[in-house]
Parts: sequence; C-alpha cells; structure tokens
Amino acid sequence: MSFSPAQSYQWTGRVLQALRRSLLDHEFLEILPALLSSQDEPGARHSIAVLGDRARPQVKDEYGRVSVEGKWAYHLPVSHSVEKQMALEYADRVYCVTPCLRLLMDGEETSGRHLYTFFQVVVEWRTADANEVFTVTENILGGLAHYLAPILPEEGRGAAERLAGLQSGPYPRISFAEALTLAGRESQEPQNADLTHDEERILTEKFTSPFWIHRYPLGVRDSLYQQGEDGLQETYDLMLPAGHGELATGGLRPKDETEISEQSRLLGGEPNRVYAAWKKRSGIQTAGFGLGLERLVRHCAGADSVLELLAAHDSGPNRRIGAGE
Repeated sequence: MSFSPAQSYQWTGRVLQALRRSLLDHEFLEILPALLSSQDEPGARHSIAVLGDRARPQVKDEYGRVSVEGKWAYHLPVSHSVEKQMALEYADRVYCVTPCLRLLMDGEETSGRHLYTFFQVVVEWRTADANEVFTVTENILGGLAHYLAPILPEEGRGAAERLAGLQSGPYPRISFAEALTLAGRESQEPQNADLTHDEERILTEKFTSPFWIHRYPLGVRDSLYQQGEDGLQETYDLMLPAGHGELATGGLRPKDETEISEQSRLLGGEPNRVYAAWKKRSGIQTAGFGLGLERLVRHCAGADSVLELLAAHDSGPNRRIGAGE
C-alpha cells in the first residue's frame, strides 16, 4: 500500500488535529518541548548536540568516523519523561508534541515502526492509579477516532474499522507474564527479557483491538517506574492489533528520590540530579505515557510501515533506513 507525499501530509496533519482536539476535551494543556538537556536519562541511548562559540563547531568526517569540537555539549531528547513531570508542579494535566532522536538497534530497520527521528505525543498528569491511566488513555484515543472520522483524507483502506477499534474501550489487559505465554516463549527461556520483534508480532496478531501489557518485572524496562510491593514495576505498553505492535509506553513514576537513585544505578547510570532533587522537594506523584505519532498515523492510515508516510521535507537519517548503510 503506497502513499503519495500529499496523502502523507494529509494523514499526519488530520490525525494530529483530531488528537489535539481530544486532548483539549480532556483538559490537557499543551506545553512546548525542551530541545536540549544538561542531564541524561538513565538507560536512554542519547545523541549529543554540540554548540560552537559564536561559530559553527568544527566537524571532521574521516571514513565514517565523525568528531566534533565546540564549546558546549547537550543531550538530545529520547523522550520528555522528566520534563513533563516537572511541568506538573504548575499544571494538573499536560502534553507535548516533542521531537525525539534514538539509535536503531538490531532488527529495528525492518520493523515498520522505528525511525531515527520521530515525534512523541507525551502525556502526563497527577495520579497514582494505573487503572485511571488506562481509562483516560482509552478515552483520549476514542475521542481522536470520533474527531478523525469526519475528516478522513480518503475513503477506504479500512480506516473505519481501525477507528472503531480505537473506540472499543475498555481494551483488554494482560500481564507481561501472560504476554510471554501468548507469544510462545518457553518456560525455560528468560522471563525478564522484553518481547522480541517476532514475539510481539505473534502476540499482536492474536488481538483485533488495542490491548494493554502491564506489570513488568524489574530489569525489562530501560526507564524508571514505581515498583510495587510484589517487586513488579507499574509500567505498561499499549499495543495495536494485526501486527502493528507498540503504540505507547508509560507508567507510574518513581515514588521518591531513593527509588530514582536505586533504579538509575541498576540501569548502569547515575541519577538525574535535577529530577531527583525536584522529586524530593515537590513530592508530586504522576503517571502518563509517550505515544509514537508516526505509529498512530500509520495505524489510522493502514500503512505497512511508517516509512511510507515519511514527510517529503525529511532529508535526515530516516532516509538511511533500508538503504543498507
């Protein structure tokens, strides 16, 4: 299934328009993204932005090895997990459409849903209840479908059925352990390793509507989440059916500075000092999710891959995907 550049712009623009309307209905305030950060996120694979001193940084490219000299270095965003939490000191519900850059790992070039540069709709609010998160998220996506249906860029492509699926809440919920069983992982195989791409495909083909995976053992995730009394983390994935895979990831945020520090070190890094100090001072408990915008557009449009809907003006590293470089 192919899309022209004009169709790509229409689908992306209208999905974003409908999503913003639904978020407004649910009283979420849009905030601006912070493009650079002095702090990293433990477990995240950051890229670095180098700023020059009143001049462009010196760049050397020698046979594919690039070195840069400048005055300052900042972390580029892989998500806005920390920033959106800190914004909740001054608002009750926030969201942000934030640009992200992540490195592709083995198998992700052919997944149909991974990009180097992409946009996340990151949503956060004050709550300590995972069930509330599930319900609010389902209502937001149901509202998106409601607003998108009258302005679909084109008829056909099965969009009506997929929008009906988004409106079909409450979505099924399964634990991570149940997901492994449904995906066919044997009991003697590791039970605290995330789903492989093949397992995820097998699992999502068993569902006809979106569904939740939640309650992950410590060590599966590469981010910080609240840990329950049973040792499981209060984190979740929202999955799309028919092989489309993960749409959104989130969780209840750490309870306190101690949990931030302990989990950061388990991930092999030092805690974000700004985040830990803010948590200690504010004591604000939040939860939320980051939703892949391109993945949502792909699902609504019925595309086989997010690459089919790549904007014509995107000349960055996404153009390398599938080029064998």
